[in-house]
Amino acid sequence: MDKMHKACGLIMRVSLLFVLPLVLSLNVQQAIAFEGDYVWEARFKAGLAKARSGHQVKDQYAVGDMYLLGRGTAKHTAKALYWFLLAAKQGHHKAAYKVGYLYLYGEGLPPGAFPEQGLPWMRKAALAGYAPAQYELGRLFFSGKVIARNESQALKWLGLAKVANYAPAREAFDQMVKRLVNTQTAFVDQGHTVK
Repeated sequence: MDKMHKACGLIMRVSLLFVLPLVLSLNVQQAIAFEGDYVWEARFKAGLAKARSGHQVKDQYAVGDMYLLGRGTAKHTAKALYWFLLAAKQGHHKAAYKVGYLYLYGEGLPPGAFPEQGLPWMRKAALAGYAPAQYELGRLFFSGKVIARNESQALKWLGLAKVANYAPAREAFDQMVKRLVNTQTAFVDQGHTVK
């Protein structure tokens, strides 16, 4: 019986070696998650106070981002758009990109929001050299859905984003060039001449 008690004791100690760290890590993760929520709520409140002053463009952008992602506050696309617009009108190019993106693709916007409203903002961010905006503008010119299809403009904007080392643009630019070359090759193979 004594051997049995020793064996059970040994099994319990070994089990604790594996189970205890797991239990402790769950409690630590819960504490970190709670602390993270608390930290985001504090950041949101502080950022909102600064953003309301109207002079802190970076805080207006940050508040818009927190509304968009639901950090420190509930997700609210229309409120995110409001704060991004304030920052974009003061020259914040990332905010201009997000305004353009929300109008073009966003859900939860107020009635009367049209995708075409996003084009000037996307173009403004692209002209400022913001690679994600250049990429999106290139995609828009290539698709022809919101703006007239224009392959040379698509190549221009995708190429600028590729040069800026924006990973999605590298692949999109290379695919577009390959498609255009294949189209030209097929056109020539059919007996047409390219001028």
